[in-house]
Amino acid sequence: MNTLLENFVESVQGVMPGSPLDIVSGIDTAWSHTPAAQVTWLADSLARGYPEAGRHYWAFRTWGLLVWQPVYLTLAGMHLKRLGISPECISQQVSHCMVWGCRIADHTPIEEDEITLLDITAPRLRACMSTLFQTCNGVLALHPKAADRLFADYVMGALLRIKELRQDWSAAHTVDWAERWLTALDLNGAGGLLRYKHDAGHDQLALDRKVCCLVYKCHDGALCDTCPKIPLAERLAGLAGSRSAT
Repeated sequence: MNTLLENFVESVQGVMPGSPLDIVSGIDTAWSHTPAAQVTWLADSLARGYPEAGRHYWAFRTWGLLVWQPVYLTLAGMHLKRLGISPECISQQVSHCMVWGCRIADHTPIEEDEITLLDITAPRLRACMSTLFQTCNGVLALHPKAADRLFADYVMGALLRIKELRQDWSAAHTVDWAERWLTALDLNGAGGLLRYKHDAGHDQLALDRKVCCLVYKCHDGALCDTCPKIPLAERLAGLAGSRSAT
């Protein structure tokens, strides 16, 4: 087993708490090549679990479940360990209404500085996403712009989690990396980060979502604090209020 990968799995728990991550000798199917039948099965399980939410939610949620873990793993490898984890070496565990846990094929990750790794890793991650999108679109009829916007949200979400572990990252530093990632992934305008101040005057960051995840359509759902359906001024006031209350 590659010791770099072993150390990476330990460190990534701060970004993906409790997620089962195993290093294995090889994987049968990379996440980017998830079979259409498995995509259909996952969407159907969501339809059975949340019949009231409708097909747009089922499709969007399926896409989100299939993409978030590889995004978090890729960014965590780069920003926490200066490692280029090969996205093609990641497989996922799909279950009823959920995708949770990954297997990473044993390989030698690239060791480089973050700028160099961004240039190497971002095109590979984008290519994997494009491959998965072709499969999902054939099954779910996803809108490409909406899919990209949710993809961007997960990239931004991963950066916010990483910021909590990187004491050297200021809000400005995190926003800079957000812009770098969006450009490298050809996602400019698809997402971003909101900067706001809480009562103490310190800069805070939140997702600047460009698309609604539709979870409010579920019987137990509600609009997210950062939902674009909420006017921006209300979002910022709500974020500042919730931050100062904690």
